[in-house]
Amino acid sequence: MSKKFEVSGYVDKEETVNALTHSIMPGTFVVEINHPFPGYYAEAMKEYSKPRSVLLISRNKNTWEKTLRTAAKLNKFLDFKLNASVAEMRVGSKTYQAVRIKGMNSFDDIKTVQQAFAEEGFQFVRSRSRYQDETVLLKVKKFYLINRVQEGIYEDERQSEMAYIEIPWRPNWELFRKITMHIKNNISNNQYDVALATFYMNEGIQDIIRVYKPNHTIELLEEIRNAYLKELAKYE
Repeated sequence: MSKKFEVSGYVDKEETVNALTHSIMPGTFVVEINHPFPGYYAEAMKEYSKPRSVLLISRNKNTWEKTLRTAAKLNKFLDFKLNASVAEMRVGSKTYQAVRIKGMNSFDDIKTVQQAFAEEGFQFVRSRSRYQDETVLLKVKKFYLINRVQEGIYEDERQSEMAYIEIPWRPNWELFRKITMHIKNNISNNQYDVALATFYMNEGIQDIIRVYKPNHTIELLEEIRNAYLKELAKYE
């Protein structure tokens, strides 16, 4: 029997973003995630000629269903495969609602996508160009196609560099940051990025740590999971 299955859930992660001032609808607030996976330094040093991930900051909170239906409609005529989801961006005490967009071929595609979403009733926040190299907390809802490789450990079938490890409970962000720093200072290989995630699976909720590590090994994933289980046990 196949171990592959699809789940839905969301990921919480810290990102650095820049507000875009070009290739967007005039007067709107769009940010680019310019340094993805900050814990994996080789990835942070890469330069990209096309947007990897952008947030269209919305005036209202749009449902995931509406966002997915709109993306499916747009994919019938776009010349690239649009990946859209709902997101929240938190900066200090301020929370912005957003549509997270991936899959574009060039920055020029951003305005096209914005206009198409606007025609479907999406409304966008006015420009906030002061956000440059701003550290934010981002929550993105998405689907995952995963493969259970062993107890408590899964690999992503769409993105080979991604893996997921089960944890017994979800720490708040500051505790997660503290534990992560301790583990990275006491592990055999600290060249990976982690984020908190939640999967809706097995008729319930499973707390997860998302691991980004190209060419990872099961042994490293086991080491990371055991380290988090040990640290989390100290705070139960």
